[in-house]
This record gives sequence, structure tokens and C-alpha cells, in this order.
Amino acid sequence: MALFGPPDIPQLEAKRDIQGLIKALSYKDAEIRYTAVEALGPMRDPAAAEAIVALLADENARVRRSAVSALSTRGGLRVVEPLVNALDDPDPDVRAAAGTAVYRRLMIDTDTDARLATATLLARVRDDGSVEALIKGLMDPDEAVRVAVIKSLQAIGGGQAVAPLVGVLAREQARQKSTGRSSLAVERAASQALDALCNESAVESLEAALGHDDTAVREIVVRRLARLGTPRVTELLVGCLDDADPAIRRAAARGLVESSWQPPMDEVGARYWASLREWGHCADCGPAAIPTLLAAFPQADSVGQADITAALAKLSWEPVDADSLAAQFWANQGQWDKCVAVGEPAIEVLDGVLRGASGWRNRVAATAALASMDQPRTAPFSNVDLVRRALEIIDGDGSDDDKRGLLEALLADESQFDPAAQTVDWCKCGYPAARVLADGLHEPMVDLLGFEQGPGNATTYYCPSCDARRTTQPAQAHK
Repeated sequence: MALFGPPDIPQLEAKRDIQGLIKALSYKDAEIRYTAVEALGPMRDPAAAEAIVALLADENARVRRSAVSALSTRGGLRVVEPLVNALDDPDPDVRAAAGTAVYRRLMIDTDTDARLATATLLARVRDDGSVEALIKGLMDPDEAVRVAVIKSLQAIGGGQAVAPLVGVLAREQARQKSTGRSSLAVERAASQALDALCNESAVESLEAALGHDDTAVREIVVRRLARLGTPRVTELLVGCLDDADPAIRRAAARGLVESSWQPPMDEVGARYWASLREWGHCADCGPAAIPTLLAAFPQADSVGQADITAALAKLSWEPVDADSLAAQFWANQGQWDKCVAVGEPAIEVLDGVLRGASGWRNRVAATAALASMDQPRTAPFSNVDLVRRALEIIDGDGSDDDKRGLLEALLADESQFDPAAQTVDWCKCGYPAARVLADGLHEPMVDLLGFEQGPGNATTYYCPSCDARRTTQPAQAHK
């Protein structure tokens, strides 16, 4: 009779009788099926996998749970779909065991295909409990797995994945900027997922991400918020006008522009216009704009600094400290004596005027100011005193003929031309530009012109009175 009794699971296990244990899986007694699958689990024999998978449909929840545990110890692709399907089991304990198995497999399975299949199938199941594991899967070393993970997070929905996806997008964009290489597929998938997930329900998640240390993350968050256009989003964007990074402030201001928000005429409005680098509009906000303008000055380029000082002057502000701001302020106002009075900080400012001022008269004034500080410069004028004397005649009283007579006398006295053998070629503004030799050749009066070095062995000359470009010659011609 013993031959027809229940199988002896301990004995089969001791003998490692795989086939006997597999047969026991179909025994009518649920306890036998349970102990058989428990015995087979640690053996990890490939031959048992199919029979264990069949137990996921067993009528007994305890057997199904044991089958899940047995399958979870097996790697590879063949057990992925059965485990993912078990996430829909009616028994909560089975679902929990399946979840643990599936999410662990997504993270550590050495088989890339298994991880890819797990991530892909989770998009179909749309199990909310998988979100945490999927978020960890965003760091998978395989690009295809990362894309599948992102698509699953998009399919599941909800705001939990929004901040991690922003991080993925920021990392890929940063890699592209720093190395020229990134995963376009991952970047595209993350962007599409954010398009789908960033709705009004995601505002809270996006708001939390605004506190991220990474500027790139905050900038993406601001741009995503700007698409929503709700009162809460407007409030958040206004708050971002205080961000330490100018890119964030600018993105927030642009978002406010798109929402047709009207800036108030106060410090908030000043920050808004400053974020857009509209310094004149910033000044229109009144004295409340002064702190914003002062704070923006150090980060602005030379053009921006000129516009900021003009805005400050519009507000009747005057500097108190002897610093670079004061030097720039007085230089932009053309008050060169006050610029010189600032002292050492004025040297760099005046040199900047020499290098890039749009008006050559300002360059003349800056050169003279530096000379008064015992900081003479030989460029962009080789004889700034002569230039200044010529400009004084141009700007003085008298007819054009009178001025030409005075200028010719000055040029003759300074040996700039020989009245007996040469004539003067005059600029359209009446300033002397070149001497005309007896053979008709024009030779620039380099001592009276401003010059800039160009590419190669060439120097370009300019009229310091009206900024007209005069001629380009080999660089040694002005020596």
C-alpha cells in the first residue's frame, strides 16, 4: 500500500530526485504541492521551471506564493513574464511576493534581456507598486533598459516619477554639453514622459524639485512649470525670480511672459525685468529697482553694465564707494574726472573703454584719463595729445575754413605734413586723415588716428572724431 501513498518529499529532496519532485507538483494534496515546490526552489534546476510556472495558476494561494519564491531564485528571461503576471494575483501576499521578485530582478538580474523584458512588461501591468523599483532602474547601465523603464513610468503615471525623470533629462543634457555625447533615445523618452506627466497634478512634485542643488534640474522644472499656467504655477515662477542662478531667473521670467502675467511696478517687477535684461524697464519700477540693479552689475557683460549704470543714472543714483561700479558709472556718464578720482579700480574700466567703446571720442577721453593717472597707453592712439588738440579745434568756434587753417598750422608745426609738397586728405567730418604725397598716394596720419590690430599683419585706422573707418595697412606702418 505504501507504493500508492503520498510522495515522500524529504526523501526525494535528499536524493535530489528532480523528476520525482516535479511529479509531486501535480499531486492533489495542496500541502504536498507546497512542500515539493519549496524543495525544488533552492535546486534551481532548469527542468523544473515550466512545472513551477504552472503552479502560478494553482487554486491554493500558499502554493502560488511558494511558486513565486521558487521562480524568483532563477535568473534569465524565461521567468520574467510569469512573475510579472503574478502581480495581478487575487491574493495580496502573492502579489507582494511577486512584486519583490520582479522589482529585485529589474535591479540586479545579470541578464540584460531579462531586465529589459521586466521593464517593458511593467508598462503593461501598470502596477503602482513598481514605481520605486522603476525609478531605481533609471540608472541601469543599458540604454535600452533605461528607455523601457522611462516608458513604463510614463504608462503608470502619477507625480512620483516626475522629479527623477527631470534628473535623467538634466544628466543627459549635461553630458551632451560637457562631452558632446549623450543618449538621444533616453533624452527623448524622458522628455516625452515629462510631457505626459507634467500636468496640474504634478505641480507639487515639480515644486519639490525646485529645491534641487543642480541648476540644470531647476531650469528644466521651471520650463515645465511654465507650460501649466495655473495661479499656483505663477506664484512659483515669481518666487524663482529670486533664484541665485541667472538662467533660472530668466526661464522663470520667460514663463511669466507666456502666461501674460503683468509685472507690478515694485521690487518684484524690477526682478522680473532684470531677469529679462531689460534694464530700462527695470528702472521704470522706481527706486525699488536700485538693489536689483546693483546686484546684477557684477554678473553682467560690458554692454549690460553700461545699460545698468544708465538705468541707475535714470534713477538719480550716484555711487558712494570707490569701486569698479563707481568707475564704470562715471565713465558711462562721460565724467572722466570723477572716474579718475575712484583710483585703482578705474584703471581696468578705462582699459575696457579703450578696447571696446563704440565711440572713438570716448576712447580718446579714456586714454587721457589713464595718462592723468600715470598709466599712459600707446594704443589705440600713438599720440593722444596731438589727437586731443586736433579735436579741440574741430569742436571749437569758427567756420570750416578757419578750422582747416588752424589744423594745417598744427599739422605743419608737428611735422605731420609738408605744406610746400603735400596736401591734407580730410575726413567727411573735417578731421585730418592722411597726407597726399606729390605722386598722389595717400599716407595715413597715424599719429592723428585711432588704430586696431586686425588678423594677420594689418592695422585698421579710424577717425577719432566721427568713427569713420579710414584705411587698413600693414601693422608696421604706424611705427
